Amino acid sequence: MRRGWFLLGGGALGLMVMAGCTSQLSPSDRSLLNQALETCQAAEQNAQTAQSAANRAEDAATRAAASATEAEYSASRAERAAVAAEGSAATAADSARKAAKAFEVGQRK
Repeated sequence: MRRGWFLLGGGALGLMVMAGCTSQLSPSDRSLLNQALETCQAAEQNAQTAQSAANRAEDAATRAAASATEAEYSASRAERAAVAAEGSAATAADSARKAAKAFEVGQRK
């Protein structure tokens, strides 16, 4: 008998729980639930926008790094060209001195 009452009580409790799960929400609760869903959707869109902006920033940083590397290479080439031009200028000055000396020697004879 006692077992029957426990089964009956457990069944009644189960029915109450199931009835609570399927009951309709009040209009204020429904409104709050809708606001929460809209907020979640807005947050998801904001997260996607932020991710897109981060991807664009990363791409820009990559391009900037490539440009910096290219500028460094160009500066190195310009420095080598300046050193070569300096050497050529020294050689030309030496050749000019030799030519002037040869001209003076030729004038003396």
